[in-house]
Amino acid sequence: MLYMSDKLNINIFLLCYNESALLPHTIKHYKKYLPSCVITIYDNESTDNSVEIAESLGCNIISCNSKNIMDDYKHVAIKDNCWKHIDNGWVITADMDEFLCITEEELIDETNKGTTILQTKGLNMVGDSDTIDLTDIDLQDIKKYKRQPREDKSLCFKRSDITEMRYGLGAHECRPLGNIKYSSKTYLNKHMSVLGLKFFINKMCERHKRNTLGINCHYKNDINVITKEYEGFFNSKESL
Repeated sequence: MLYMSDKLNINIFLLCYNESALLPHTIKHYKKYLPSCVITIYDNESTDNSVEIAESLGCNIISCNSKNIMDDYKHVAIKDNCWKHIDNGWVITADMDEFLCITEEELIDETNKGTTILQTKGLNMVGDSDTIDLTDIDLQDIKKYKRQPREDKSLCFKRSDITEMRYGLGAHECRPLGNIKYSSKTYLNKHMSVLGLKFFINKMCERHKRNTLGINCHYKNDINVITKEYEGFFNSKESL
Protein backbone atom coordinates (compact mmCIF):
# COMPACT_ATOMS: atom_id res chain seq x y z
CA MET A 1 0.00 0.00 0.00
CA LEU A 2 1.33 3.40 -1.02
CA TYR A 3 0.38 6.64 0.73
CA MET A 4 0.16 10.23 -0.48
CA SER A 5 3.38 11.03 1.37
CA ASP A 6 5.32 8.35 -0.55
CA LYS A 7 7.64 9.38 -3.35
CA LEU A 8 7.01 7.62 -6.63
CA ASN A 9 9.60 6.39 -9.09
CA ILE A 10 8.46 7.94 -12.40
CA ASN A 11 10.57 7.93 -15.56
CA ILE A 12 9.46 9.92 -18.60
CA PHE A 13 11.02 9.42 -22.03
CA LEU A 14 10.33 12.03 -24.72
CA LEU A 15 11.28 12.08 -28.40
CA CYS A 16 12.70 15.31 -29.75
CA TYR A 17 13.76 16.95 -33.00
CA ASN A 18 13.90 20.77 -33.11
CA GLU A 19 11.27 21.21 -30.40
CA SER A 20 12.60 24.43 -28.86
CA ALA A 21 9.15 26.06 -28.98
CA LEU A 22 7.22 23.22 -27.37
CA LEU A 23 9.84 21.62 -25.13
CA PRO A 24 9.69 24.13 -22.22
CA HIS A 25 5.90 23.77 -22.06
CA THR A 26 6.13 19.97 -22.05
CA ILE A 27 8.70 19.87 -19.24
CA LYS A 28 6.67 22.42 -17.25
CA HIS A 29 3.56 20.26 -17.59
CA TYR A 30 5.18 17.05 -16.36
CA LYS A 31 7.14 18.68 -13.55
CA LYS A 32 3.99 20.43 -12.33
CA TYR A 33 1.86 17.29 -12.09
CA LEU A 34 4.60 14.68 -11.56
CA PRO A 35 7.27 16.53 -9.54
CA SER A 36 9.13 13.30 -8.67
CA CYS A 37 9.67 12.43 -12.32
CA VAL A 38 13.00 11.96 -14.08
CA ILE A 39 12.82 13.13 -17.70
CA THR A 40 15.06 11.75 -20.44
CA ILE A 41 15.07 13.32 -23.90
CA TYR A 42 15.92 11.18 -26.91
CA ASP A 43 17.19 13.91 -29.21
CA ASN A 44 17.37 13.15 -32.93
CA GLU A 45 20.34 15.51 -33.43
CA SER A 46 18.31 18.72 -33.26
CA THR A 47 19.76 21.71 -35.09
CA ASP A 48 18.06 24.30 -32.86
CA ASN A 49 18.70 24.82 -29.14
CA SER A 50 16.42 22.03 -27.91
CA VAL A 51 19.27 20.24 -26.15
CA GLU A 52 20.44 23.37 -24.33
CA ILE A 53 16.89 24.09 -23.17
CA ALA A 54 16.37 20.51 -22.00
CA GLU A 55 19.66 20.49 -20.09
CA SER A 56 18.81 23.81 -18.43
CA LEU A 57 15.53 22.27 -17.24
CA GLY A 58 17.28 19.29 -15.65
CA CYS A 59 16.57 16.67 -18.31
CA ASN A 60 18.89 13.82 -19.25
CA ILE A 61 19.86 13.78 -22.94
CA ILE A 62 20.48 10.76 -25.15
CA SER A 63 21.43 11.45 -28.77
CA CYS A 64 20.01 9.30 -31.56
CA ASN A 65 20.59 9.50 -35.30
CA SER A 66 18.07 8.82 -38.08
CA LYS A 67 20.10 10.41 -40.91
CA ASN A 68 17.87 13.51 -40.87
CA ILE A 69 14.66 11.69 -41.80
CA MET A 70 11.51 10.94 -39.85
CA ASP A 71 11.93 7.26 -39.07
CA ASP A 72 8.96 5.86 -37.19
CA TYR A 73 10.63 2.46 -37.04
CA LYS A 74 13.43 3.98 -34.94
CA HIS A 75 10.88 5.85 -32.83
CA VAL A 76 9.04 2.62 -32.05
CA ALA A 77 12.30 0.85 -31.21
CA ILE A 78 13.15 3.62 -28.74
CA LYS A 79 9.73 3.50 -27.10
CA ASP A 80 9.88 -0.29 -26.88
CA ASN A 81 13.31 -0.39 -25.25
CA CYS A 82 14.29 2.91 -23.58
CA TRP A 83 12.80 1.85 -20.21
CA LYS A 84 14.10 -1.71 -19.93
CA HIS A 85 17.07 -0.79 -17.71
CA ILE A 86 14.56 0.31 -15.06
CA ASP A 87 13.30 -2.27 -12.58
CA ASN A 88 10.22 -0.64 -11.09
CA GLY A 89 8.01 2.42 -10.92
CA TRP A 90 5.92 4.06 -13.63
CA VAL A 91 7.10 4.77 -17.17
CA ILE A 92 5.77 7.30 -19.67
CA THR A 93 6.94 7.11 -23.29
CA ALA A 94 5.64 10.03 -25.35
CA ASP A 95 6.19 12.44 -28.18
CA MET A 96 7.05 16.00 -27.21
CA ASP A 97 3.52 17.16 -28.08
CA GLU A 98 1.73 14.63 -25.85
CA PHE A 99 0.67 15.86 -22.42
CA LEU A 100 -0.61 12.98 -20.29
CA CYS A 101 -2.85 14.49 -17.61
CA ILE A 102 -2.27 12.59 -14.39
CA THR A 103 -0.99 13.54 -10.93
CA GLU A 104 1.25 11.65 -8.54
CA GLU A 105 -1.73 11.18 -6.22
CA GLU A 106 -3.64 9.52 -9.05
CA LEU A 107 -0.68 7.27 -9.88
CA ILE A 108 -0.49 6.22 -6.23
CA ASP A 109 -4.20 5.39 -6.35
CA GLU A 110 -3.73 3.37 -9.56
CA THR A 111 -0.80 1.54 -7.96
CA ASN A 112 -2.93 0.57 -4.97
CA LYS A 113 -5.65 -0.67 -7.32
CA GLY A 114 -3.19 -2.96 -9.07
CA THR A 115 -3.34 -1.06 -12.36
CA THR A 116 -0.41 -1.70 -14.70
CA ILE A 117 -1.40 0.31 -17.83
CA LEU A 118 -3.38 3.55 -17.97
CA GLN A 119 -6.27 4.01 -20.35
CA THR A 120 -6.23 7.38 -22.09
CA LYS A 121 -8.54 9.60 -24.12
CA GLY A 122 -6.86 11.60 -26.86
CA LEU A 123 -7.74 15.22 -27.55
CA ASN A 124 -6.25 17.46 -30.23
CA MET A 125 -5.90 20.74 -28.35
CA VAL A 126 -6.52 23.86 -30.47
CA GLY A 127 -4.71 27.12 -29.67
CA ASP A 128 -4.69 30.59 -31.16
CA SER A 129 -1.01 31.55 -30.98
CA ASP A 130 0.13 34.15 -33.52
CA THR A 131 3.77 33.06 -33.30
CA ILE A 132 5.91 30.10 -34.34
CA ASP A 133 7.63 29.95 -30.95
CA LEU A 134 4.41 29.93 -28.85
CA THR A 135 5.64 32.76 -26.62
CA ASP A 136 2.23 34.45 -26.63
CA ILE A 137 0.11 31.65 -25.10
CA ASP A 138 0.03 29.41 -22.03
CA LEU A 139 -0.65 25.87 -23.18
CA GLN A 140 -2.17 25.01 -19.80
CA ASP A 141 -4.95 27.54 -20.48
CA ILE A 142 -6.09 25.97 -23.77
CA LYS A 143 -9.63 24.64 -23.48
CA LYS A 144 -10.72 24.09 -27.09
CA TYR A 145 -10.17 20.63 -28.53
CA LYS A 146 -11.23 18.12 -31.12
CA ARG A 147 -11.54 14.48 -30.12
CA GLN A 148 -8.70 12.34 -31.53
CA PRO A 149 -9.14 8.59 -30.93
CA ARG A 150 -5.72 7.85 -32.46
CA GLU A 151 -4.21 9.58 -29.42
CA ASP A 152 -5.80 7.02 -27.06
CA LYS A 153 -2.30 5.70 -26.48
CA SER A 154 -0.98 3.28 -23.87
CA LEU A 155 1.88 5.61 -23.01
CA CYS A 156 2.01 5.05 -19.24
CA PHE A 157 2.62 1.68 -17.60
CA LYS A 158 4.06 0.05 -14.48
CA ARG A 159 7.54 -1.28 -15.20
CA SER A 160 7.61 -4.10 -12.64
CA ASP A 161 4.57 -5.72 -14.29
CA ILE A 162 5.22 -5.06 -17.97
CA THR A 163 7.95 -6.87 -19.91
CA GLU A 164 7.12 -5.69 -23.43
CA MET A 165 4.89 -3.02 -24.98
CA ARG A 166 5.35 -3.93 -28.66
CA TYR A 167 4.13 -0.63 -30.07
CA GLY A 168 2.92 -0.23 -33.64
CA LEU A 169 4.01 2.68 -35.84
CA GLY A 170 3.24 5.95 -34.13
CA ALA A 171 2.63 4.01 -30.90
CA HIS A 172 -1.10 4.25 -31.63
CA GLU A 173 -1.51 0.55 -30.83
CA CYS A 174 0.44 -1.92 -28.72
CA ARG A 175 0.48 -5.60 -27.73
CA PRO A 176 1.84 -5.57 -24.17
CA LEU A 177 3.18 -8.60 -22.33
CA GLY A 178 3.22 -9.15 -18.58
CA ASN A 179 0.66 -8.63 -15.86
CA ILE A 180 -1.91 -6.58 -17.78
CA LYS A 181 -4.53 -4.60 -15.89
CA TYR A 182 -5.88 -1.45 -17.49
CA SER A 183 -7.11 1.42 -15.34
CA SER A 184 -10.87 1.72 -14.93
CA LYS A 185 -10.43 5.50 -15.09
CA THR A 186 -9.52 7.15 -18.38
CA TYR A 187 -6.93 9.94 -18.35
CA LEU A 188 -6.66 12.74 -20.90
CA ASN A 189 -3.80 12.69 -23.39
CA LYS A 190 -3.64 16.22 -24.77
CA HIS A 191 -2.06 16.31 -28.22
CA MET A 192 -0.45 19.75 -28.42
CA SER A 193 -0.21 20.07 -32.17
CA VAL A 194 -2.72 22.61 -33.50
CA LEU A 195 -1.59 25.52 -31.32
CA GLY A 196 -1.79 28.39 -33.80
CA LEU A 197 -1.76 28.82 -37.56
CA LYS A 198 1.89 29.90 -37.91
CA PHE A 199 3.08 27.16 -35.55
CA PHE A 200 0.94 24.56 -37.35
CA ILE A 201 2.14 25.56 -40.82
CA ASN A 202 5.78 25.51 -39.73
CA LYS A 203 5.39 22.12 -38.03
CA MET A 204 3.66 20.50 -41.00
CA CYS A 205 6.11 21.84 -43.58
CA GLU A 206 9.22 20.98 -41.56
CA ARG A 207 8.03 17.44 -40.93
CA HIS A 208 6.98 17.02 -44.55
CA LYS A 209 10.59 17.72 -45.60
CA ARG A 210 11.89 14.93 -43.36
CA ASN A 211 9.15 12.42 -44.24
CA THR A 212 11.17 10.65 -46.93
CA LEU A 213 9.96 7.20 -45.85
CA GLY A 214 6.40 8.22 -46.74
CA ILE A 215 4.91 6.80 -43.54
CA ASN A 216 3.43 9.99 -42.11
CA CYS A 217 1.30 11.04 -45.07
CA HIS A 218 -0.69 13.56 -42.99
CA TYR A 219 2.26 15.97 -43.08
CA LYS A 220 1.84 18.43 -45.96
CA ASN A 221 3.61 21.44 -47.46
CA ASP A 222 0.66 23.09 -49.20
CA ILE A 223 -0.03 26.18 -47.05
CA ASN A 224 -3.61 26.54 -48.31
CA VAL A 225 -4.42 22.94 -47.41
CA ILE A 226 -2.75 23.29 -44.00
CA THR A 227 -4.64 26.53 -43.33
CA LYS A 228 -7.99 24.88 -44.11
CA GLU A 229 -7.07 21.98 -41.83
CA TYR A 230 -6.24 24.39 -39.01
CA GLU A 231 -9.49 26.28 -39.54
CA GLY A 232 -11.37 22.98 -39.33
CA PHE A 233 -9.82 22.34 -35.93
CA PHE A 234 -10.27 25.94 -34.78
CA ASN A 235 -13.99 25.91 -35.60
CA SER A 236 -14.49 22.94 -33.28
CA LYS A 237 -17.17 23.62 -30.67
CA GLU A 238 -15.78 21.17 -28.11
CA SER A 239 -14.29 22.73 -24.96
CA LEU A 240 -13.08 21.48 -21.60
